[in-house]
Amino acid sequence: MAAYSGEIVLFWAALCFVFISNIRAATYSIPLNAIGDCQESQYFDLAELKCKDCGDLQRQTENGLSCECAAGNKLIENRGAPSSIACQPCPAGAAATQDGWNCIRCTTGLSPTNECAACEDGAIGVEYLIDGKLQTQKSCQNCKATTQPDEAGTRCTRCDESVISLAGTCVCNSPRVQTGGLCFPANSLSEATYNVPFNSLPDEQTSLTSWFFVQNLRAAEYMCRVYQNLTSCQLLGNMCVMLDYSQEFQAETSACFHYLALQTQQGDFGEISGWPNSMPWLYYDPEEDTEDIVRETKITTKFSAKPSSENSKLKMFVGTYAANGTYLGLQPTTGGTVQLCKDTVKKMDAAYTFATTYTSSCDINVQDFWNNYETLFYDMYIQFGDNVEAQELYAIPVLLDSYKEDQNYVNRRARVRDWQLTRRFFLVDNLSGKETIDTPAKVVRYASSIELEISIQQEAGEAREGKIYPPLLKVKYGEVNYDEDYESNPTRKVTFAVTYFMRRGGSNKNISITIGVLSAVALLYAMVKSNAWRRRAGLIYIDISTMLKFILFAFGLLADVLFVSTLGTCLYWLLFFKRQDQVYLVLPTRGQEEKFTIYVSVAFVFKLFDLAHLLFSQITADIFLIDWERSRGRVVQSSDPSNTSKGTMAPISIWRTYFIANEWNEIQETRRINSVFQIFAVLFFLEVIGLKHLTTTDPRSDVSPSPDDYTGDQSRVLRFAVASGMYIIIGLVQWLFFTLIYERFVEDALQNFVDLCSMANVSVFVLANNNYGFYIHGRSVHGFADTDMKEMRTQMKREEDNLCGQRGLLPNSDQQTFEMLLPTKFREQYNKIYQPLQGAVARIEGQRGRPTAGGDQGNERLNQAYATMNKFLCTFIDHGMRDIDYMVKDKLLFEQILDMEFYDPAEKGFFFNDGGHAFNKVLFHGQEVTLLTFEMLLFCIVDLIFTNYALAGIITYLAMQFLIKFRDAAGRNNLAKKTLVDERFLI
Repeated sequence: MAAYSGEIVLFWAALCFVFISNIRAATYSIPLNAIGDCQESQYFDLAELKCKDCGDLQRQTENGLSCECAAGNKLIENRGAPSSIACQPCPAGAAATQDGWNCIRCTTGLSPTNECAACEDGAIGVEYLIDGKLQTQKSCQNCKATTQPDEAGTRCTRCDESVISLAGTCVCNSPRVQTGGLCFPANSLSEATYNVPFNSLPDEQTSLTSWFFVQNLRAAEYMCRVYQNLTSCQLLGNMCVMLDYSQEFQAETSACFHYLALQTQQGDFGEISGWPNSMPWLYYDPEEDTEDIVRETKITTKFSAKPSSENSKLKMFVGTYAANGTYLGLQPTTGGTVQLCKDTVKKMDAAYTFATTYTSSCDINVQDFWNNYETLFYDMYIQFGDNVEAQELYAIPVLLDSYKEDQNYVNRRARVRDWQLTRRFFLVDNLSGKETIDTPAKVVRYASSIELEISIQQEAGEAREGKIYPPLLKVKYGEVNYDEDYESNPTRKVTFAVTYFMRRGGSNKNISITIGVLSAVALLYAMVKSNAWRRRAGLIYIDISTMLKFILFAFGLLADVLFVSTLGTCLYWLLFFKRQDQVYLVLPTRGQEEKFTIYVSVAFVFKLFDLAHLLFSQITADIFLIDWERSRGRVVQSSDPSNTSKGTMAPISIWRTYFIANEWNEIQETRRINSVFQIFAVLFFLEVIGLKHLTTTDPRSDVSPSPDDYTGDQSRVLRFAVASGMYIIIGLVQWLFFTLIYERFVEDALQNFVDLCSMANVSVFVLANNNYGFYIHGRSVHGFADTDMKEMRTQMKREEDNLCGQRGLLPNSDQQTFEMLLPTKFREQYNKIYQPLQGAVARIEGQRGRPTAGGDQGNERLNQAYATMNKFLCTFIDHGMRDIDYMVKDKLLFEQILDMEFYDPAEKGFFFNDGGHAFNKVLFHGQEVTLLTFEMLLFCIVDLIFTNYALAGIITYLAMQFLIKFRDAAGRNNLAKKTLVDERFLI
């Protein structure tokens, strides 16, 4: 009973625990409140994120996060927390002082809000004496002639010197002109226009009147012109930058016009042409050759790609200026100073790791351009020097995309000499688009694209190790319109990039020369191959078919030339770029990769034609199976009493021929390289082992980089090099394994087929061309093969014990495979025998390929033609025809190298001893180079398009499976048609 009670207690305790847990879980949610939801008598509690009531006589502060005494009340306690504030009403006729801690009577009377009424213009309200003693009443005191009240109205401050010097007071009366907070003599200010052009304005409006220009342009121009005021000159320069340095917009009254007019008066700063004294440097001298500017060799630092080197980082700085011209200092660009896209400091600073091609892009909410950015201007420099004690700054030129001359975007031209380089730039400009001080900018401009291009110094076409030309900063601005974009809350994409550039005239020339020379050799070899084909086809003259063959052979050879040349170049980039210390090599840019892409694409297309040519040649080859079996003389007696004949000869079994045909069908698409294993192995090394990390544009060669490190973009040339290299290595390993190990110690499919032919007493006669082909001698040394198991084993035992002749075509020879070059007479006789089959053999139709036409007569003609062809070929092999004969010999070495024959088979044909299995040329087994090259090019082309190794592997696998299925189906159809074997037996 006690135990039972204990279980009840445990049950209720568990139930209560679950109930309490559910109650606690419900408290994790809170109502959604914001500061704007609070009433005037409430404040927003940051701890609990909700509105709470202020105390008596209190109201909400301006920021809504605390409370303060209401008008007509003074503080008696305040320890910082809203709950600690206590207020007390002031006596009648009194108001709280400005600090809120006392009450004071007002000589000016009370306002409707229970505050002292404001003093007259030019006077300040005095509540405390200089020693802090509270006065009995608040009094108004006029400021002296050269002072004026501050913004709070509690102190008199000195007026600007320009007003005092001209008026002797703080009032700039007519005819004097006041602008930019300064007072100027009559007729002293230059004419100016305050319009700023924008591209995103509605309707046909092209510009708007800028409040910032109205307030500052004329004053800045005067102070810079008359007094060389440094801040005013910087301000004038900033306004010119806001105009995109345009010298054409409002040409004689614009900020840039005034800047250029003053520039000619001031003279140059030091030896730098275009940098005026006491003014910002905005323009490079147009008289100087831009090519010379960007190819200056003043920077002497030898940069290194080795992380431990002191010169492995680009030391970049920017001189920063506020919009009003105030100099804010020289600061490094690390930490994302000039990057709108923010990330970890480590990744943003990777932009300045030498030889690292850096790209950062993001989408920024357009509201941030109005709310979260200040308009600042930058002049960029790079630090250099041979030693620590002698460091210098080199000014980095800016190539502004939107700069115009004569209404033309000159900086978009291809010729460097047409460019106009500038110096200053901004990230966000939310000032020039403001029409009034209290309204947001109608249009905001932002740096949509910033690219820092760094060129490697070169001398006579060769890179000078580690030295660079002056970097070039390419800036492109975008615009957002407040009326159209702010409320709709879209985003804008911005990018920041650091790229490296080398003139590749020398390397491109070398590649072109290599391709040109190899292509010439390839074309010569294509001529040799087409001539060999012509001789093998029995053609006397060069005709259209020979020219077509030349083109097809050229396609295959040129594809190999382009692939080998491109792969060699890409492997060079991969090995030397990733392993260099002193940088002398950088990767090609996207523009420079175009030629590489063209080479690979053309190689793929050519190889596709070559593969189609190969397939057509294989699936149209003539083939016949020669049956050497003879009837063994057995007489089969007829059971029909009316039959008076003595009987018929026993028929020869066709099953051996069917069996050989089926085996040939099975080896047609056999390869030494397994495509499935090939693709999976390549993907394993690329994706799992991590070799894909070698294809990034940074100089690191880690296969497993840290996720905290910046990883560069993918380089197409490196991806091609790594993928192709792995494909070749794994393909070569497979080929060596199957050739040296598997085929020697496990199974040699082709040799097994040759042996099977000998045991079946069937020879294989293949004509790849009209007069050229291959012969597998399968005549049994025992004279017959249509026998039972016991006799078959006896025959095999006799061969093992050398009690019978050898299998070769010639006596005392084991040579069973031959290449054939046959006389034209043979082909004519072959066609004459085969011609009746064209009418006798119906086309293969239906799912199972049943012969559907010809009837009994057609079958009889078919059987007769088969027997005639078999007898003809047997007689020819046995030298039984006087006018059609052949001789057996070895090929010359040069014939083997060129894969052609120098003999003329006009009178006699030639059987060339085959040192291997030359008949594999009509099978996939003998075309591994072509198949592997196509497979590799397909993989790389897909990766170049999608930049995805896995997708490339999938598409390549599907394509190769389709190719194998097509070869199998077409080869089976051709085999059935040419050997007269019913396709239903080919399984």
